[in-house]
Amino acid sequence: MTVRIAVRLRIVSLVATMLVMTFVPPNANAQRKAPASKVESDQATLVIMAPSGPVFADLRISVAKVPYRTWVGKFLATQLDSDKNGRLNADELGLLTDNIRRMANITGSEKVLDLITNGKPIEDVATKDFAEWMRSRLPRAFDLIAQPQSSDDAVRLASLIDVDLNAVVTNDELQNAFRTLRFRDLDNDETFSVSELLPYRDPRSQNAAVTPDVFSLPFFHVTDDASQSLAADRIVKRYGDGNRVAVSMLRQIASQPADDQKIDSKAVKAILAAPSFHLTMDVRLSDKANTSDVDVAIDSAAANFCRISDDQFGKMSLVIDGLPITVIARGGGANNRAVARGFLGQTFTMIDGDRNQYLDETEFGGIIAAIQQSGAKGDFSAVDGNGDKMVTRDEVFSFVDRDQTAAASRIEVSVKQDGKTLFGLLDANQDRRLSSREFRSGNHVLTRYDLNNDGRFAETELGTEYVVTLGLGRSELRRTSGSSQMMNPMQMGAGDAILPGVAGLTGPEWFRRMDRNQDGDVSPREFLGSSNQFRRIDEDQDLLISAAEAEAVK
Repeated sequence: MTVRIAVRLRIVSLVATMLVMTFVPPNANAQRKAPASKVESDQATLVIMAPSGPVFADLRISVAKVPYRTWVGKFLATQLDSDKNGRLNADELGLLTDNIRRMANITGSEKVLDLITNGKPIEDVATKDFAEWMRSRLPRAFDLIAQPQSSDDAVRLASLIDVDLNAVVTNDELQNAFRTLRFRDLDNDETFSVSELLPYRDPRSQNAAVTPDVFSLPFFHVTDDASQSLAADRIVKRYGDGNRVAVSMLRQIASQPADDQKIDSKAVKAILAAPSFHLTMDVRLSDKANTSDVDVAIDSAAANFCRISDDQFGKMSLVIDGLPITVIARGGGANNRAVARGFLGQTFTMIDGDRNQYLDETEFGGIIAAIQQSGAKGDFSAVDGNGDKMVTRDEVFSFVDRDQTAAASRIEVSVKQDGKTLFGLLDANQDRRLSSREFRSGNHVLTRYDLNNDGRFAETELGTEYVVTLGLGRSELRRTSGSSQMMNPMQMGAGDAILPGVAGLTGPEWFRRMDRNQDGDVSPREFLGSSNQFRRIDEDQDLLISAAEAEAVK
């Protein structure tokens, strides 16, 4: 039996059926007790690409003390049960929206009642049976979302210069970065600004928050064969040579071959199918706000690289290989629906020009955009539940509540990145652009962040901190409402590169005038003399004339 290091002991209630199992950790000075929840949950594997190797977390998610997919089915059954008799007939099951049918893999010609009863001539089914049937149809789906950041922090410089795509940057890649990025120097000034490193951005919105590339985040989930293959490939690229990875890098707790043995992605995939978990994350969500909680248990064999740094209700902070990660459980689905109802109710009132408390087919066109923004999609006939050619406010609310279940059936994993970034560390003079000298000096800047001393730098080693929030999926309206970053983009900092001006440069006047891009150096292209003169002044032969070298000219 695997020994678990306890994370916390919280007495939730005095209900006799709640059991707490006590484990004896190997270190008596660090006794903790892991919560042994009796709540059934849906499970997935969360892979954390930590600095020294992947960390596998057994992610268990429940809502209101039932597996999250069962909760989705129960909630949907409540919405469909129009006569509130605890059973669903063919007409009520016919209210399933197109979004939900696609989500549950129900074709247009299939009748839900026949699917549930296997074609038996039964008039209706119990709502609880529908809930369990719906759970079996729903995939264990996750939406990984990167939270907006200031434009400086959102520059994914590491991925731009990572030529071999192994999610780490070597010194050779750093020294060759100027050549790698040469086609991004749009103004041909031999420097790379934020706007040049964030392609396809509207130049009129330089101050706006930016959402980073999700693929650059060090988190992904494994639930099926396809995700196992993708995870295995990423692990081999990140911690191996692109084709094979040392078994020791996987830090599996079970007995393993010699540490120097290397395996390919196929073998890694086999391990991912049934890994020895380093962490167990028990995420207990609630439909009500501020009542969700998360517990994390660390396996004893992972205690030397995983530890708890803070433990609060609804939030747990970890340090993995020196990388700080905070995990937050977010509930409040009822609040999400209330926001959508308020928004739709106001829109309904404005569209209902004759104030007869319903929308005809002509008026309905004015509320379609609001319905879509609330996370639902349907035409007049779909929303008009009773087919009387009049869409009431309650019918709009009921339809959107049902259709929003499609989003709620997916777990939303929202990641916010704080702390240092490769771009920020290399930008020594903080002018929001990178020069040739800053790239060349990068290895000295980054050496202190190479936590595992392998000569390679991952952004997870650069003092970065992550906040991972897990909750049921939300509509786009709810994701963006109330976000200060989205509502106040001008608070995100300056827009583009900050040039010091000739007066702000050092060195003799001829040097300052030749330094056309004002980066503090004169390159061969900027130098107006002969190549022999350049080589004579460039004492260290680094192909850049510094202010000090210019001052030394007699």
